[in-house]
Amino acid sequence: MKQHKTIIILSFILITLVIPLVNQTPSTSIIIKQTSESRQNELRFSATITNTKEWLNNTGFDQPIDPWYAEIKGDSRDITSSEDNNEANFIVLGDEREFTAINGTPQASDWIPTPKPGFSIYPDRYTINQYGCNASHEYWEDAGSFNIYGVRGNQTRNRPSVLWRRVIEMPVDMNDYRITSANLTVIFNASANTNVETPNDNLNPPAANPTAAEYDHVKFYVQLSDLEDKVRYPAASYEPRNLGFGDLSAYDNGPNDGIEHNIPDTQLISVSEEVLVFYLNRILEYDSRNFTIFLGIDIDVEDNYTEFDRDTYYSLLIKTCNLTFTYKKIINEFTSLSWSQDGNKISSLSNYDVIVKDANLNFLYKVDKNWTSNTTSLNSEIRILINGNPHSESIKLTKANSTFQDAKVGGFDVTPLITDDVNVSIQVYLADEFRLGDNITISIDNASLLITYSIIQPDIVGSGGGGGGTKVIRGPDYTPLVIGLSVGIIALIAVFGLYQARYKHPPMVRKIKKLKKKIKKGKKLKSLIVIPREELIRIGFKNKTHQILDDEFLQSEKLKEIAKMPNNKKINKKSNKGEK
Repeated sequence: MKQHKTIIILSFILITLVIPLVNQTPSTSIIIKQTSESRQNELRFSATITNTKEWLNNTGFDQPIDPWYAEIKGDSRDITSSEDNNEANFIVLGDEREFTAINGTPQASDWIPTPKPGFSIYPDRYTINQYGCNASHEYWEDAGSFNIYGVRGNQTRNRPSVLWRRVIEMPVDMNDYRITSANLTVIFNASANTNVETPNDNLNPPAANPTAAEYDHVKFYVQLSDLEDKVRYPAASYEPRNLGFGDLSAYDNGPNDGIEHNIPDTQLISVSEEVLVFYLNRILEYDSRNFTIFLGIDIDVEDNYTEFDRDTYYSLLIKTCNLTFTYKKIINEFTSLSWSQDGNKISSLSNYDVIVKDANLNFLYKVDKNWTSNTTSLNSEIRILINGNPHSESIKLTKANSTFQDAKVGGFDVTPLITDDVNVSIQVYLADEFRLGDNITISIDNASLLITYSIIQPDIVGSGGGGGGTKVIRGPDYTPLVIGLSVGIIALIAVFGLYQARYKHPPMVRKIKKLKKKIKKGKKLKSLIVIPREELIRIGFKNKTHQILDDEFLQSEKLKEIAKMPNNKKINKKSNKGEK
């Protein structure tokens, strides 16, 4: 395992040294490949042509505005496009209107009498005259005679009611609007006989056994409802509890007894404006074009004596009614408008590979009204899309000024979004629902997309360069070095591998390893002669003894030869030894 790891580490180090020489393309660049069968496997030297080009046409939005075009997604009633003064505009469509639903004295042609829901009876008289909606009623218990309005006495006619109904038609579809303010003003007046028992009256005489629970009273009111009367909201009301105030004996119950008591023009008490706005918006959710308003009068009298009781209301009049409200346009969330241009393909630059080194987009923008003051939308923004993919950065409309400013100082780096296609969109995205009373216009100008690219082409052009501002760059030729290093790496790995696997061990160890492999694989082995250790020692001792005897024999023979030599040869040999 250690051998294999060492090989892998060494290989990795060497390859790491070679890769920078082979790959000269920055990691942030976008490469547009151009391949053909004739060039696919061809190895040749290359030249790099580098240039920067404005990719957009009509950057100043001159007329005609082509090739720019506008596209809306979402509610087209909320936003539209325009072009003027060499600017492209996004117009968010606001609208604010005031509507008077009811005004002045009620007219008989507009109002229809209708009974109160549930079991109810009408008053003795009810009508709309030149003064308004009027009701008159006299409660008289004696069934043997008639009251002053010609109605036979009847003890059960003590709770009559009448309502007048009117349908209001809106001038616009309220699905696109919300009511923001409202005012309801209703005036009434009334007159009654002092035979009406009020909380401030003295009921007498005691002999008539006077009793009172709620006393005699009336109520004026206004209700709002949807067209199908699924919900009904109380919008205003008034109960004049002292109407008919004045002491009158129970025995003074003739039609001419008592005197008239009046309440002058008085305004009904309306719900708060906030509640009224809520009621109106709520009922218009049922029908965005129509709603119903009711003007009502309730009469409630009680039998206060053992004697025949008479309670007379001469006039209960709703004199005027005014309902006015203001509504603003609703801008729906997720609506957008884009000014777009479909640019040329990167591959149109050359038949050779193109490297996009940098792409920078910028433009000027402004807004004609303060966005924060006129809307409640904090998330609406200007977005940049390349080929339908949004850039990670955007511009909040809350930061827009009334004069042109750069979308971003230095521009937006859109290099990662560039493919062969270069389709650019500048989009206003309405991220929230909000109400808008007037148009707001966002304008853009001087849109620019600068793309820096390199064309990698075979070095078949002359030394004159690309022409037309194009720059031809010939870098160092690393091909021989790369080939040499590659061959060296392969050879070095092979030698190192053989050494690690085999030749770093002694011959005997290699033989033993080889023998083990054969045993594991079950191969036949040659016969082995095994010599015991003692025998090996004996043989070695024997061989050493023979060698010593041979050396002594040779020495003896040499001495014999010397002895046989003449004396002068011996002297010469001695003198030669002395000189040395």
